[in-house]
Amino acid sequence: MTKYIYNTKTRTFEKLPRYIYQRRNGWFEIRKRIGGILIYWGSFPTLEEALLFRAYYIGKHWRTNPTFKANRHIVKRDNSYLIMKSKGGVSNYYGTFKDLKTARQERDVCVACEWDFDRIVEFED
Repeated sequence: MTKYIYNTKTRTFEKLPRYIYQRRNGWFEIRKRIGGILIYWGSFPTLEEALLFRAYYIGKHWRTNPTFKANRHIVKRDNSYLIMKSKGGVSNYYGTFKDLKTARQERDVCVACEWDFDRIVEFED
Protein backbone atom coordinates (compact mmCIF):
# COMPACT_ATOMS: atom_id res chain seq x y z
CA MET A 1 0.00 0.00 0.00
CA THR A 2 1.21 3.46 -0.87
CA LYS A 3 1.26 6.14 1.82
CA TYR A 4 2.20 8.89 -0.67
CA ILE A 5 0.50 10.11 -3.85
CA TYR A 6 2.11 11.91 -6.77
CA ASN A 7 0.67 15.35 -7.46
CA THR A 8 0.94 16.01 -11.20
CA LYS A 9 0.37 19.75 -10.80
CA THR A 10 3.25 20.40 -8.40
CA ARG A 11 5.26 17.34 -9.51
CA THR A 12 5.85 16.31 -5.92
CA PHE A 13 4.88 13.42 -3.68
CA GLU A 14 2.34 14.28 -1.02
CA LYS A 15 1.54 12.29 2.07
CA LEU A 16 -1.92 10.72 2.06
CA PRO A 17 -4.32 11.67 4.85
CA ARG A 18 -4.41 9.48 7.95
CA TYR A 19 -6.21 6.11 7.57
CA ILE A 20 -6.19 6.33 3.73
CA TYR A 21 -3.92 4.12 1.60
CA GLN A 22 -3.61 3.75 -2.15
CA ARG A 23 -3.77 0.29 -3.69
CA ARG A 24 -1.79 -0.84 -6.71
CA ASN A 25 -4.91 -0.59 -8.89
CA GLY A 26 -5.18 3.13 -8.08
CA TRP A 27 -8.12 2.86 -5.67
CA PHE A 28 -7.99 4.31 -2.17
CA GLU A 29 -8.90 2.30 0.91
CA ILE A 30 -9.70 3.30 4.46
CA ARG A 31 -8.18 1.22 7.26
CA LYS A 32 -8.01 1.84 11.00
CA ARG A 33 -6.69 -0.17 13.92
CA ILE A 34 -9.23 -0.43 16.76
CA GLY A 35 -8.35 -2.40 19.88
CA GLY A 36 -5.31 -3.86 18.15
CA ILE A 37 -7.38 -5.20 15.23
CA LEU A 38 -6.97 -3.72 11.74
CA ILE A 39 -10.44 -2.94 10.36
CA TYR A 40 -11.12 -2.31 6.68
CA TRP A 41 -13.74 0.41 6.08
CA GLY A 42 -14.00 0.33 2.28
CA SER A 43 -12.24 1.18 -0.96
CA PHE A 44 -13.06 4.04 -3.29
CA PRO A 45 -12.09 4.98 -6.86
CA THR A 46 -11.12 8.57 -6.00
CA LEU A 47 -9.30 10.26 -3.16
CA GLU A 48 -12.15 12.76 -2.79
CA GLU A 49 -14.66 9.97 -2.20
CA ALA A 50 -12.34 8.30 0.32
CA LEU A 51 -11.94 11.61 2.15
CA LEU A 52 -15.71 12.06 2.26
CA PHE A 53 -16.31 8.62 3.77
CA ARG A 54 -13.37 9.01 6.17
CA ALA A 55 -14.95 12.23 7.45
CA TYR A 56 -18.25 10.39 7.87
CA TYR A 57 -16.60 7.58 9.87
CA ILE A 58 -14.67 10.05 12.04
CA GLY A 59 -17.91 11.96 12.69
CA LYS A 60 -19.54 8.71 13.80
CA HIS A 61 -16.51 7.92 16.00
CA TRP A 62 -15.78 4.92 13.74
CA ARG A 63 -19.10 3.28 14.66
CA THR A 64 -21.24 2.54 11.63
CA ASN A 65 -23.49 -0.11 10.15
CA PRO A 66 -21.29 -2.48 8.09
CA THR A 67 -23.91 -2.66 5.33
CA PHE A 68 -23.39 1.07 4.73
CA LYS A 69 -19.89 0.56 3.36
CA ALA A 70 -20.16 2.00 -0.11
CA ASN A 71 -18.27 -0.56 -2.21
CA ARG A 72 -18.60 -3.63 -0.04
CA HIS A 73 -18.69 -6.86 -2.11
CA ILE A 74 -17.65 -4.99 -5.28
CA VAL A 75 -14.28 -5.76 -6.86
CA LYS A 76 -12.77 -3.92 -9.83
CA ARG A 77 -11.14 -6.11 -12.47
CA ASP A 78 -9.76 -4.47 -15.60
CA ASN A 79 -12.59 -2.24 -16.84
CA SER A 80 -15.46 -4.02 -15.11
CA TYR A 81 -16.90 -4.39 -11.64
CA LEU A 82 -17.68 -7.78 -10.08
CA ILE A 83 -20.12 -8.47 -7.29
CA MET A 84 -18.55 -11.10 -5.06
CA LYS A 85 -19.36 -12.57 -1.64
CA SER A 86 -17.70 -15.35 0.31
CA LYS A 87 -19.87 -17.93 2.06
CA GLY A 88 -18.23 -20.67 4.08
CA GLY A 89 -14.85 -20.04 2.47
CA VAL A 90 -16.27 -20.27 -1.07
CA SER A 91 -16.41 -17.15 -3.27
CA ASN A 92 -19.68 -16.65 -5.14
CA TYR A 93 -19.92 -14.26 -8.10
CA TYR A 94 -23.20 -12.47 -8.67
CA GLY A 95 -22.46 -10.52 -11.84
CA THR A 96 -20.13 -8.34 -13.86
CA PHE A 97 -20.97 -4.74 -14.70
CA LYS A 98 -19.38 -2.00 -16.80
CA ASP A 99 -19.95 0.86 -14.34
CA LEU A 100 -19.82 1.24 -10.58
CA LYS A 101 -23.31 2.73 -10.28
CA THR A 102 -24.99 -0.33 -11.82
CA ALA A 103 -22.83 -2.68 -9.74
CA ARG A 104 -23.89 -0.87 -6.56
CA GLN A 105 -27.58 -1.09 -7.53
CA GLU A 106 -27.32 -4.83 -8.23
CA ARG A 107 -25.32 -5.39 -5.04
CA ASP A 108 -28.13 -3.71 -3.09
CA VAL A 109 -30.60 -6.14 -4.70
CA CYS A 110 -28.40 -9.04 -3.61
CA VAL A 111 -28.27 -7.72 -0.03
CA ALA A 112 -32.06 -7.22 0.00
CA CYS A 113 -32.52 -10.82 -1.21
CA GLU A 114 -30.03 -12.08 1.42
CA TRP A 115 -27.67 -13.33 -1.31
CA ASP A 116 -30.09 -16.11 -2.34
CA PHE A 117 -29.76 -16.74 -6.11
CA ASP A 118 -33.41 -17.82 -6.48
CA ARG A 119 -34.73 -14.73 -4.73
CA ILE A 120 -32.46 -12.47 -6.81
CA VAL A 121 -33.83 -13.97 -10.04
CA GLU A 122 -37.43 -13.60 -8.79
CA PHE A 123 -36.73 -9.98 -7.81
CA GLU A 124 -35.54 -9.13 -11.32
CA ASP A 125 -38.53 -10.72 -13.07
